[in-house]
Amino acid sequence: MKRELTEEEYNQIISYLQSMGINDLRQQAEMADHLAVITELHLDSGMSFEAAFKQAKKQLAPKDIAQIKHHAFSWTSYPRFLGKPFLIGLTVLCLAAFLTGLFLRYQHLPYHRIWIILGRRTFVFVLLPLWLLHNLTEYANKTRQVLRFIIQFSAAQTVFDFLIRRKLNWVLLVTTSVLVLVWMLVFWLLPFLKRNRQE
Repeated sequence: MKRELTEEEYNQIISYLQSMGINDLRQQAEMADHLAVITELHLDSGMSFEAAFKQAKKQLAPKDIAQIKHHAFSWTSYPRFLGKPFLIGLTVLCLAAFLTGLFLRYQHLPYHRIWIILGRRTFVFVLLPLWLLHNLTEYANKTRQVLRFIIQFSAAQTVFDFLIRRKLNWVLLVTTSVLVLVWMLVFWLLPFLKRNRQE
């Protein structure tokens, strides 16, 4: 039967990580889970907790801990005000500015170009990169996040272009479609087929 760690043993792992200077709770939990799995593997071979934990610590090199601390600093240095509520609010403001510009344009009122450009450029060149930065957490699949950003960028340009000119920009539409197909193939279809093959 698989031997699982007790709460006291798990707390020893947390204390060890704190002594190594890993104080970010999310990283602490991630590292504790990683160390717990390695420790449990050694426990299954009949070792005591102390010996199993010692082996797990050996497998976690000091350079790995230094790298984790560095990443923790870079993550905590991300401005807190740029969280999800701020980004949702900015999304609403960008879309409101763009739609205001469209309304002014169809009513043949002045300053419509300023509102359209302000809404469109802020959405595409400020908001989408901020969403990408927000989603690129320590443990995110970076390839997936960046490809999704490129798709969103291309799709936003296509939609804005269509709404402004009332005709499709075929280059942008084809680019967006190809990127969506690649994303679905790489991150949906291939993993699905791989899982089915393993079963």
